[in-house]
Amino acid sequence: MNFQLINTEETISRILSLIREARERVTLISPYITLGAGDRLGRAVREALSRKVRVSIVVRQDEQTPLKDAWLEAMRPHIEAGLQLHSVPGLHAKLYRSESTVLITSLNLLGSSFLNTIEVGLWSQEAHALREVDAFIKREVAPHASLVVLDAKGRLASTPKKHEQRVRSKPAPREEKEGCCIRCGDDIPFDPERPYCWDCYTEWAEWENEDYEDDFCHACGDDYPATMARPLCRDCFRQSA
Repeated sequence: MNFQLINTEETISRILSLIREARERVTLISPYITLGAGDRLGRAVREALSRKVRVSIVVRQDEQTPLKDAWLEAMRPHIEAGLQLHSVPGLHAKLYRSESTVLITSLNLLGSSFLNTIEVGLWSQEAHALREVDAFIKREVAPHASLVVLDAKGRLASTPKKHEQRVRSKPAPREEKEGCCIRCGDDIPFDPERPYCWDCYTEWAEWENEDYEDDFCHACGDDYPATMARPLCRDCFRQSA
């Protein structure tokens, strides 16, 4: 893989360009984010949303790092414009991705980080690098992510479910360890509560229709009109009962 090493100023510039030049999707993974209505980052995100780009942001949320009401209120205009906000406990990675560009960096999306710290980044538009980053997100981030939902007052509508660590011992059959995205068919961890890969989940989350029919059984991968509510075909459902 070919990554270009860049400094603080180039890292900031590349992030903004990544968002401004996106035509399909943007994923911003950063433990800490400030996204004002009038700052450069906030404007870039809103402009992307106005172009119908799918924008997802992943932040840290756990007992040590709760999402504060004032921060959620600042995020609400972006969410109402179509932003998908997710939270992950223990998140420390900073990773920014569009359909054509990836940036792995030490930089949080904070105004203080933009102004006061020395940062480094690895930037690439190489296809292999993009595939490796997508695989990392699906393997390491997506299984732990919860959608952040706000009520009418801009507060958390519910507390995202904590991730329960699975204990692995001896090798097990496919249906106990590996699953299939019910929309695209890619291999993902088996979890009937999360039957989509990261990209397909962001598509589904735009409407959140639990009865929308997709194409594959989450367990065996056979053709089946699976839904978020019923991701397993009849045979696999009987075996899991």
